[in-house]
Amino acid sequence: MHMSAVGAFSLSEMSSPVEIVDQMVNQAVRLNASDILIEPQEKQAVVRLRVDGVLQTFGEMPLGSYDQVMSRIKVLGNMDVAESRKPQESKIRFSSDGHPYVLRAAIVSTNFGQMAALRVLDSPKFTEFTQLGMSEAVIDKIKRNISGRYGLFLVCGPTGAGKTTTVHTCLKHLNNGEVNIMTIEDPVEYIMDGLNQIEVGEDVGLDFVSGLRTVLRMNPDVVFVGEIRDAATARIAIQAALTGHLVISTLHSRNSVGALFRLLDLGVDRYILNYALRAIVSQRLMRKICSHCKEIYQPTESERMFYRREKGDLPGQLTAGRGCDLCAHNKFQGMAGIYEMLEMDEVLRKMVLSEADEAGFKAELDSREFEDLNSAGLRLVDDGTTSLHEYIRTLYDAG
Repeated sequence: MHMSAVGAFSLSEMSSPVEIVDQMVNQAVRLNASDILIEPQEKQAVVRLRVDGVLQTFGEMPLGSYDQVMSRIKVLGNMDVAESRKPQESKIRFSSDGHPYVLRAAIVSTNFGQMAALRVLDSPKFTEFTQLGMSEAVIDKIKRNISGRYGLFLVCGPTGAGKTTTVHTCLKHLNNGEVNIMTIEDPVEYIMDGLNQIEVGEDVGLDFVSGLRTVLRMNPDVVFVGEIRDAATARIAIQAALTGHLVISTLHSRNSVGALFRLLDLGVDRYILNYALRAIVSQRLMRKICSHCKEIYQPTESERMFYRREKGDLPGQLTAGRGCDLCAHNKFQGMAGIYEMLEMDEVLRKMVLSEADEAGFKAELDSREFEDLNSAGLRLVDDGTTSLHEYIRTLYDAG
């Protein structure tokens, strides 16, 4: 059997489904994995862990053991053990070395059987802005914009970019006992003292729109809307931001300018958006080169040409990981955040009203020497924090 970077092995040697589930979960915690996938195939089931944003095979098991493991997960999540066709979701609480965690479990039927995806949730490990890898300039801008009495503050990026951690760091900063902070989440991922957190979902008959309408009757000062997914949520979030509430939310977009145009695409009136929007943070997480096996190398011709297209000049030398036992031969260990911060000002607001396109916004920001995600990512390449290949993998769609 092929041995992956995390040391895959045959799970068939473990007779008990309890042992198999415990082994998977504890290994995920040990490797700081964000997700566990159990995927049935024609002759066996494969278990993969997402470590630092990349899936790696953890082990395989025969289909007989897989059936028992799926039943074990359903029992732990109080799901219907007999149901094998309809999707099911649940939360499973567990502890590892005395530390509490939550598994957000989702099960769906596929062509070879039921697939399970388990998101491993821990309390946010970063609770101060400085621990997120932000520059002092970005931190100051964020604090200034979330300290206002009203307006919309957005955090955007793809799934796995660290948006939830950034938002909860903002909420922790605001959670001083003097304001009523209410959240609407699907689901509630991190429980924080001092916040009034509401979980929406079909099972409780509450969606983001109806939940937000309810929250606005609860005398909030700060409202966190888990995600702006559709036009209705966008409109009511904007309305709340205009009526004396600070609204913080997330949005899937490739960069901060893209987030602004995403709201316009959802049908938000540009005049209303102009008054409501305070700032947008766009972010990514990039894998850090393992410090134990980091080495400098001379770039290839194709790497030199790609770097030149991105930055305008040639690199002197580049850094990469060789692979070692410490990083399980992944060449990377840990993640680093990169951020771009778009603050709305008089010039940008006029551009919104004049219906300037994305190219116009980019030209304006370039004239200000605005550090976008690409520039921030290349800075980490230049200082040896990450590799050029990781930059391409993470950021090639951010421009």
